[in-house]
Amino acid sequence: MNTSNKELLVNYIVACTNLYGVTPFDHVQRVYNEQNEDQISLENLTSYVTSTGIKKLLEERFVFVQSSEFVSEAVGVPKEKQMFKEVVAGKPYYVPDQAELLRFVDEQYIQHTPQQKSLKNMLRDDFGESYPIDEEVKGLVYRLQVSGGDFSTVLSMFLDDLQLPIQRAERYIPVIIEIAETTRMWELGGHTQKELQA
Repeated sequence: MNTSNKELLVNYIVACTNLYGVTPFDHVQRVYNEQNEDQISLENLTSYVTSTGIKKLLEERFVFVQSSEFVSEAVGVPKEKQMFKEVVAGKPYYVPDQAELLRFVDEQYIQHTPQQKSLKNMLRDDFGESYPIDEEVKGLVYRLQVSGGDFSTVLSMFLDDLQLPIQRAERYIPVIIEIAETTRMWELGGHTQKELQA
């Protein structure tokens, strides 16, 4: 495998881990092989990613090699990882085309939706331009993505941070529910709730 293919493989590993939270080696291998002419065997992938230099490179990008899986730093301790795997078990993986998948190399990448734009408009109306609207919405989407299905905690934290009277804060709930339904979730194999309900 040449250097550019090795870099591409690392990007696939990071992107898949950012999209799914925990990704088996064989899933990354399958996706990589489906989207690239240059093929890699599971044996070669395993040998490559268990070398000290590549493990260190992945860790610098918040991806950890554990057994035969790539695990995001955000998944946390083994107990959390096991609970996460139980929630994800049996769900199909969302596999976007190569260009979309590789956008997930950026750990802060989110797909923008009309629902997020609605929330931004509401925040702008309530707080003006000086409020860090983009950061707040991006943070909400990230917390939803990695929450493991704990929607009520994410919702409560977001509303508490707004520090609005209850009636004004409650106006945000339907929009946040819509955002949750259109956000790529780790516990849904990278799918959105709407995709799995369709």
